[in-house]
Amino acid sequence: MTRSPSMVAFAALLLAGTPMEYGGRGAEDVSRPGVPSAIEERRAVAEDVTVTILSSNLANGNTVGEWGLSALIEVDGACVLFDAGRHPQTVVHNAEVLGADLSCVTDLVLSHHHADHTTGVLPILEALGDLSSLARVHVARGFFRPRRVPMRSETEEANQMIQQRVEFEAAGLEVRVHDGPVEILSGVWVTGSVPRPNDEKNYPNQIRIEESGEWVADWVPESQGLTIVTDDGHIVLLGCGHSGVVNMLTHVQSAIDDRPIHALMGGLHLFNATDETLGWTTDRLRDIGVEHLMAGHCTGIEPLFRLRTGLNLNRRTAVVGAVGSQFVLGEGIRATAIAM
Repeated sequence: MTRSPSMVAFAALLLAGTPMEYGGRGAEDVSRPGVPSAIEERRAVAEDVTVTILSSNLANGNTVGEWGLSALIEVDGACVLFDAGRHPQTVVHNAEVLGADLSCVTDLVLSHHHADHTTGVLPILEALGDLSSLARVHVARGFFRPRRVPMRSETEEANQMIQQRVEFEAAGLEVRVHDGPVEILSGVWVTGSVPRPNDEKNYPNQIRIEESGEWVADWVPESQGLTIVTDDGHIVLLGCGHSGVVNMLTHVQSAIDDRPIHALMGGLHLFNATDETLGWTTDRLRDIGVEHLMAGHCTGIEPLFRLRTGLNLNRRTAVVGAVGSQFVLGEGIRATAIAM
C-alpha cells in the first residue's frame, strides 16, 4: 500500500525526533515476534468484526460504570477479551445485562498490569465455570516486573500480577509474554512492547520500577495494544496507551500492516493532558488519519470532544466509548443513548 503525502511527512517528523530510553528486559520468558520486516507478506484480514465495551467510566441503564476498561471482540466466529475491568464483578455483570456471551472467549489480552484492567480475570473464570473456553493470556514484556510504592514498606510488592500469574496458571491458563507484534488469531494482533520515538509521557509517577539497580518512575514498559487487520484498515484498541497513542499507531502501521487506522478505541490517557499536549496529539492523529474514534476510560470527556473537532469527525464517527457501545465493521459506531 502507498502512503499518502501526509503520512510521508509524518514519518519524516518521527525520524527527526529523539528516541526515549526503551528500558531493560527483566526476568521474563518472552516470545519473539515472527514479523520479518515492515510489510513483506500479505496479512490475513478479518471480515466480520464487532467490538463491545464491557467496562468504562460512562454507563447508563442497568450497566455499571467504573474507572476501568474491558472490551469483547468478536472476529469471524472467534472471541477475544481485551482487559478485564477494575472491580471483580463489573465485566460479568455488564456482559449479562448486554447479552454478551463470554463463554466464546479463548484469548485474553491484558494491556498492562494496572488493577483497573486486570482485576476481573479470575471472577470471569469463576463465573463461567465449566463453560469457560479461555485458554491463553497475552501480555507484553515488563508485565511481571517488580514494582514499589514510596512511603510503603520496601519489601511490599506493588505489582499484584506477579502473584496472579501463579493463580492464572493454577487455573489452567497459558501465559504468553510477547516482545513485539504477534498474530494471536487470524487477523488479530497484539503489539507487544512498543518503541517510543515520541516523548509521550502519560503514566502515573508514584509507582517505581527497578532500572539498572535504581528505583525510577514506572514508565509501564509493557503497555501494549491490539489491532484487527481488515480490508478497511486497522481497528485498534488501547488500554491506557501509556506507550503513547501516536507511538502505538505508528508501530501498528510500520510493524504489522501499512493500512489506514479505520477505528481507534479504548483509553488514551489524555484526561489530564495540557492544552499543548492535547494539541500536539490531535495534530499527529489528524496526520495519521483516524477514521472512527470511540475512546473512553482515561481519555477524558473534554479531550474526546477536542479530538473530534480536531480530527474533522462528527457525532457519528467520534463518541465517548460508554459501556454497551459497539463498533461494527461495515457499519461503524453504535453509540449508547448517553454517549450519542
